[in-house]
Amino acid sequence: MHTLSVEERRILDSIQESEVVGLLQALIQARSDFPPGDCVTAVSVIADKLTKANIPFDILANNPHQPNLVATLPGNAITPTLLYHAHVDTVAPGDPAVWRHPPFSGVVEDGLIYGRGAGDDKSSVAAQVMALVTLARAGVKVNGRFQVVVVSDEESGAKQGTRWLRDNQHLQPDFLVVGEQTQNRVAVAERVACGIDLTIFGKSTHGAMPWAGDNAVLKTARVLVWLEKKLFPQLAAKSHPYLPSATLNIGKITGGLQWNIVPETCKVEMDRRLLPGETREAAMAEIEALLDEYNDTIEPLQYELFSTGKVAPNINTDPNEPFVQCAKSALQVVTGQPQELTGYVQTSDGRWFAGDGFPIIIVGPSDPAVGHATNEHVSVEQLVEATKFLTLLALRWLNQTK
Repeated sequence: MHTLSVEERRILDSIQESEVVGLLQALIQARSDFPPGDCVTAVSVIADKLTKANIPFDILANNPHQPNLVATLPGNAITPTLLYHAHVDTVAPGDPAVWRHPPFSGVVEDGLIYGRGAGDDKSSVAAQVMALVTLARAGVKVNGRFQVVVVSDEESGAKQGTRWLRDNQHLQPDFLVVGEQTQNRVAVAERVACGIDLTIFGKSTHGAMPWAGDNAVLKTARVLVWLEKKLFPQLAAKSHPYLPSATLNIGKITGGLQWNIVPETCKVEMDRRLLPGETREAAMAEIEALLDEYNDTIEPLQYELFSTGKVAPNINTDPNEPFVQCAKSALQVVTGQPQELTGYVQTSDGRWFAGDGFPIIIVGPSDPAVGHATNEHVSVEQLVEATKFLTLLALRWLNQTK
């Protein structure tokens, strides 16, 4: 359906810009940055909104300072379940003095709402919650169950948020919409983060006698130049129709004890972004092969390469899935513009469901480039557009899916 029905138009016309903006401002003003990641006040803003709209919800927490809220629009059945997901925690603001406006003010200027979390991810929280509120006010009874979950622990690993909720079967969706910054484009794939650590060993001695030692820091510098020359072109050649190529970021280097000792070790912490189909083991094997080649052809190299932590599967939803096509069509109706699918450059909490076999899309207002940045913002136009799209998607999908 490429046009709005009379009922759909009535429901979307009931969405008030001032209410959506006001909810986002209240969320920005409810500080929830990590560390410490205390999201009690921010979640209470959502709870108050839902209570006034007579929408039932549960607050579930493994850590009392990081509560999660699951709200449900009662329907005619419990399946299928359409779940909207977004996170209310943010990163730290940095130095408030360099912000255009105070980072927890929610100031609106020239059509933009400023503040930490304005894009990542409180704009998606506001849009998803207002979609739920809009349908509840309209008295809509969907053929299934429509849920919105607001989690408190995305930026710090999801152990108290999405992972805990999923592992304890509090979230059992059949279709999932993850709210993240895509400028309201429907993303069907994402790269996942894989942390890999490299430690290079040398030989320590007195700083006045560097010839008697083997400087691990200098050797590391040479090795990293080698990896940039050899590995980066290999990664750039890996492709996906909706995503950038695979990448490796050299994020942190630690080496040496003090200025007058030749360093014996140097540790490099790296961020390898895996495309769908790549594995941690394969990514490490690529690096290991080049390090061994360095040892054989350049200079002796003693190293350790290791990776810890859970690496989840990639979101890689079939673009021909009916749910994806429904979302694409609903977005086209709301925007009045043709829509092309895309991929999500960062990594979302959707990865914790990516191996469960149901369709997942990522979509939300704001530019991903402003997330985690000074002067983070979202446009009022995109915020309202996202609210209307999410409202229409839930209305159409749950009333056409049996």
